[in-house]
Amino acid sequence: MKSFLLSMLILTFSCCFGEEGESLVLTLPEAISRALNDNRQYLETGNVVTQAKYNIELADSDFNIQISPNGRAGYVGGGKVGSGASFGTGLEVSKKFTTGTEISLAPSILKFPHHYHTEMRAALIQPLLRGLGKEFQLSQLLSSKFSLRSAYRTLYTAQVKLILRTIQALYEVVKAEQSYLLNLESHERITRFFHAAKLKEKIGLADALDVYRAEIEWRIAEETLTASHERLQESQDIVRDILALPFDLPIQVDLPLQYTPQQIPLREAVELAMKHRIEIDQSEDQFQENNRLSYVAKKNLLPELNLVLNYTNCGIDEVFTEACTRNRESTWGIGFTTSSNFNGLAEQISYQRSLMDVMSAKREIEQTQTVITLEVRKILRQLERICQRIQLQKEQIHTAQGELHLAQIKFDRGLADNFNVIQAEKSLCSAQQAYWSALVEHIVSEFHLLASMGLLIDKPRIP
Repeated sequence: MKSFLLSMLILTFSCCFGEEGESLVLTLPEAISRALNDNRQYLETGNVVTQAKYNIELADSDFNIQISPNGRAGYVGGGKVGSGASFGTGLEVSKKFTTGTEISLAPSILKFPHHYHTEMRAALIQPLLRGLGKEFQLSQLLSSKFSLRSAYRTLYTAQVKLILRTIQALYEVVKAEQSYLLNLESHERITRFFHAAKLKEKIGLADALDVYRAEIEWRIAEETLTASHERLQESQDIVRDILALPFDLPIQVDLPLQYTPQQIPLREAVELAMKHRIEIDQSEDQFQENNRLSYVAKKNLLPELNLVLNYTNCGIDEVFTEACTRNRESTWGIGFTTSSNFNGLAEQISYQRSLMDVMSAKREIEQTQTVITLEVRKILRQLERICQRIQLQKEQIHTAQGELHLAQIKFDRGLADNFNVIQAEKSLCSAQQAYWSALVEHIVSEFHLLASMGLLIDKPRIP
């Protein structure tokens, strides 16, 4: 007869799974889809891409036509123009090109106490040394595009990690379920041994030591069963957390429990990883970006020298309409402007740092390749060891079943005490637990192998 504790555990276990139609059944595709759509941490990672797109729009806006209205109002006193209120307004329209050329057109009108002042200014500025060329002018935009590419790769990496985390959590539920069922089965057998020992003691076929021994193992089995049930609940809560499900929602997992011994050669696995791993793409892209930034830093060592063309047309008259047709003055100019820091320490240090960044990015490519190679080798060796463990535990289960059957026969016929039965029961339960643990570990490691070769999911199309 089962104890009250065991009855409660079975009832809780049944409620945890729920009746048909009440619990959420999670297949592997269903769980992964829910994780990618609802996981809170992953959704936060997706904001990185959105922010990077905004930065591109902001950097690209520097080359749009800029329209800047302006105005002023005040009071003028003294001088030949007299005193009184003055106010005016104007507009500046400017455009910057990727070659560094800037043009601007600025009409304005000012009302002084006794006359108007109208003006039309036009200017063209062309950098000749620093700031000349698309590489320099588009530096901020290219940096923003690099950040967007990095954001896409970060999002892809987050996807891979979330998928692996989801798979791990789901199979942990499977392992916890199997562990609970195995412990429940073991508890039932030990309970029968315990009651049989008490009956045999009454008829003189067993002594008190047999009863004490069976009772101790029975209580240990109850404690183990309780602990396994708690692990099952914890593993289900982890799944609910990953999938953003209500914690009171009953869930079931429906996953394949077959493993495939890996036959892929190490060399081929490493070649696939070098071809498909997104970390390789990121490290090479970072190297190119650092080279570009080093070129920009080298351009900053040059002094600033600009060619400036300007034209101004203005008029002064008491009547605005007359000022539009007469008393106009036009001036134009051509020249150069320059500025330079004779010290230039900041620019020199920036350039030297950029060269160091280039060398660091080059070493990072080699380091990334090394890390990926070691990762693939480690997983392949791990899979090989797990395969051996699975075969070993299969044989161990077969041996333990035979040992338990023989010990049970001897105990039932009074040819031996229950010590051998209990030991055989422990061996069988341990072998079964180890088998399921190795099986789940192998299945999860297969997904880790695909991820290490960059084949778990397709790489994103990066603009």
